[in-house]
Amino acid sequence: MYKYRKQIGKNKSSPDYATAIIAVALSVFGIFMVASATNGSDNTYVIKQSFAVFLGICAMIILSYVNYEIFLNTRLCVALFCLEVFLLVLTLLIGVGSGNRNWIEFTGLSLNIQPSEIVKILFIVTFAKHLDYVKDDLNKYYSVLLLLLHAGIVIGLVLLQGDLGSALVFCFIMLAMCYTQGISLWYLLGSAVAAILAAPYLWGFLKPYQQQRILVGFNPESDPLNYGYQQILSKQAVANGGIFGTGYMNAAVSPTIPYNHTDMIFAVVAEEFGIVGVFFIFALLIMLVLRIIKGAFIARKDFGSAICAGIAAMIIAQTVENIGMSLGVLPIVGITLPFISYGGSSVISMFMGIGLVMSIYRYRSKYFFERESS
Repeated sequence: MYKYRKQIGKNKSSPDYATAIIAVALSVFGIFMVASATNGSDNTYVIKQSFAVFLGICAMIILSYVNYEIFLNTRLCVALFCLEVFLLVLTLLIGVGSGNRNWIEFTGLSLNIQPSEIVKILFIVTFAKHLDYVKDDLNKYYSVLLLLLHAGIVIGLVLLQGDLGSALVFCFIMLAMCYTQGISLWYLLGSAVAAILAAPYLWGFLKPYQQQRILVGFNPESDPLNYGYQQILSKQAVANGGIFGTGYMNAAVSPTIPYNHTDMIFAVVAEEFGIVGVFFIFALLIMLVLRIIKGAFIARKDFGSAICAGIAAMIIAQTVENIGMSLGVLPIVGITLPFISYGGSSVISMFMGIGLVMSIYRYRSKYFFERESS
């Protein structure tokens, strides 16, 4: 029977090339924006970003040919979860960063990697497996507690690194995956109430600079020369772009914004290409998310649907956070704009996610005698 099933499984569907094309288009546009943000003065950024995009595309292609059901293997997922914890603990021990410890530096290679970015994809896969494992008892309290423990270990380690932005993305991924898999809204409401009640205590665990960033993030003008400086300049750049922008590499304000090639890349796009350029970016990102959500609906297994939900949630959360930072309506928490901001680890992890979505599209055909969800 297994041999017969395996033979039938060779009849694969076509992958979703549209999703891949959108992701590549965004990343190519991102390379040009990184070049502009750095004023073409340092080609190192462009070379590194281009190489990361190349590696990401390779990872996407490889994963698109791997049947995502391989990750339903319990031992493999346990190993991947252990890898998540190992990478995050290692970062805590030897990591570097500005006020935090979320980068591993390879001095001899002049290279930094951010393990939490790769862990996002590993977390989506292992959490989807966990949801699949408890799906028959999903709304039992012990199942919910184990799911919270699973996510809590990862989110806790990320918070210990001082990476509040990534921790928020992980939270959104977890909630989106749980919701789409049918967890009771009462649990979600209960979690929201618990988070509100715990907020005063969690506030005390934040470092002073993180507290100040959050407070000033909602009102940059309250500290215009320090924590609000970056966001004030970003808002000026966005306003200066108008409808059609100032032109590529012809911006006046965005070149003066600190970290304009990473956290504030949206301000560079808005100033140089105006509302038209912003609409173009929005359109591509919305189409990308919609393609991923479609994958959740057509997936052969609930496991695949959960993965698609997690990847869509990751892109949505990072997009909202990044643009919110640039517009001065959300605190600066160090989050990249998907596929566009400078950051090799982020770009590679995004392409890995797209590769998984393509695999779900490719292997969406059901075997004979198979139920709709299993």
